[in-house]
Amino acid sequence: MNTPATYRNADPDHSGQPLPARVRRAPFTGDGAVEAGLNWSQQEIWALIEKAAPDHHVYNVVEAFRVPPGLRPTEDECLDALSLLLSRHEALRSVFPRTPDGRVLQRVLTEGELPVEFVDTPTTSGDEIAVLERFFATRRFSFADELPMRLVLLVTGGRVWGGVYVFSHMAVDWYALQHLAEEVAEYFRNGRTLAPLPPGTMTSAGLAEWQESPDGIRRRDRTLAHVAALYRDRPPLALPPAVADLPEASAYRQAALRSHAAQHAAARIAEDTGLSVAAVIVGATALLLRELTGSDRIDLHLTSSQRFGRDSRTTIATMMQESYFSVDLAGADLPQAVKRSWLAAITAFQKSGCDADSMNRLLAELGGGPDAPLRFAYCINDRRTLPADAAVRRDVPAAGLLPRTVLTWLPVTEQEPFYLIVDDGEGAGEQAGADAGEGGGPYLEFSLTCDIRHVTETRMESFLRELEHSLVALADSAA
Repeated sequence: MNTPATYRNADPDHSGQPLPARVRRAPFTGDGAVEAGLNWSQQEIWALIEKAAPDHHVYNVVEAFRVPPGLRPTEDECLDALSLLLSRHEALRSVFPRTPDGRVLQRVLTEGELPVEFVDTPTTSGDEIAVLERFFATRRFSFADELPMRLVLLVTGGRVWGGVYVFSHMAVDWYALQHLAEEVAEYFRNGRTLAPLPPGTMTSAGLAEWQESPDGIRRRDRTLAHVAALYRDRPPLALPPAVADLPEASAYRQAALRSHAAQHAAARIAEDTGLSVAAVIVGATALLLRELTGSDRIDLHLTSSQRFGRDSRTTIATMMQESYFSVDLAGADLPQAVKRSWLAAITAFQKSGCDADSMNRLLAELGGGPDAPLRFAYCINDRRTLPADAAVRRDVPAAGLLPRTVLTWLPVTEQEPFYLIVDDGEGAGEQAGADAGEGGGPYLEFSLTCDIRHVTETRMESFLRELEHSLVALADSAA
């Protein structure tokens, strides 16, 4: 990572002065050098990165954070923690060079250093966080020779109070980030130590090797057979007919709806049905797609964590893969759509996981050849990380939370025809941390990207609001 002269001079703080930064380094050492091909998830991410070039920064994970008030580590304590995490997890000390024939590898380094930037701030007001987050949001990684992690920490009075981290999606996914956050909390809670990783914990390179084994090949073949059976005789659900003629570069918009009401409603429906919140969201989305397209058969890409074994549940790696979901909603109302979608999702997840080359060949065969493969227009990426609430408030009607819903239009991060991302969070109300009836509490955020040549901005907004209202209506009708 370069010394941050660019953001120091180009994006000053509110006093009009540049943000001075100091670069220190967190050293690491690991076991012997490892080199392997990309695992299946990395192959999918790499294809997206190449498609987005030169704007592949959209596949980085950039987040600002604040250190909890009761914990204010020193710079040295932060560097020690980083050294431990880098030495502990192969994915964090990996680079992705090309071979002479153009193939991309993952190479685990045995030693090295991570540059860490420290910015001194007069207060902990947080103005500097927004400056840094904006800067890092557009910075690209040099995959062949740069570690897949960047970190800038804010310091007041010799203590770190916040910062911004950036990870390449080639190294981690959302589940990996959640586990890393848990390890950091455990490290500081337990006196600057972590228990050794359990024997046999899967690594990214180890996963790539397993995927080439007989067991991995059987999983690949099961996935290919599933997709072939679904689409041998029909194409997947298509976009609605075009309603506008726009240049490709300006054809995409992204809207986000943050809703405490939807979170409360989805949790109550899940409790009433004995199914998951994920099934509730997919079922409601699929039912609205039936209305949007006029088709009873709904085909989606869902993202699957691929963390099915005990040895991979806490793996620090990118392991998400597209799974192929198809459900028949003929005659279904929302409760029936949820149940049918739950069963279809189980099938999709059980029959997911495949290398990019094999899947591309199959989609070409099922479509019109390599230049016109079978394409899937609709995708749901459920990235929620908060644990399920075991005690859902029954005395609070979900409809009462609707006035707190906020819809915003965001910069486009993926050029996808219909891409729904589901995130969660807590607070973001008049009283952060209050319960669901008092202004804070958990929320769902639905971020929808669409090709507005087929799904207009007006229809995007109505889709998000109808998704929220359908959940609220079902939850409150059962109260």
